[in-house]
Amino acid sequence: MNISPEHDKVFRTWANSLCTNDLEAYLSCFADDLRLEDIALDSVVEDKTELRKDVRTWFDAFHDEQLTLDGYLLGPDGEIGTKWTLSATVVGHFPRVTENAVMGRRFTKHGLSVFTFSPEGRFRTEVSYWNLTTITRQIT
Repeated sequence: MNISPEHDKVFRTWANSLCTNDLEAYLSCFADDLRLEDIALDSVVEDKTELRKDVRTWFDAFHDEQLTLDGYLLGPDGEIGTKWTLSATVVGHFPRVTENAVMGRRFTKHGLSVFTFSPEGRFRTEVSYWNLTTITRQIT
């Protein structure tokens, strides 16, 4: 599916920021009135301060990330989903993910994230679906 160039730019900035551990670029993709839900981690984030803390912890725990966007899905109310593949190497601790991890192990996970956009063209909501067991098997 084709999406607008403006939305594509936000998705590309988001993906690149994860690959380069660029916290400020990552945060710039999100509106101030954000809501992120990670189904696998049973986690909800509703403000940028909390998002900054969580993403910094993620960046400290995983390096050499590669995120590939595998296409887009358009919803009836303007939401946009993207299928993705993420690979990374474990170098630290991330709650509920790396409890028994072997440092230096690499994992690959596949998922789907569904986004809505603010009037300014930034992500307002994100709901992500992926399988935690897939990572656990690869890093322990």
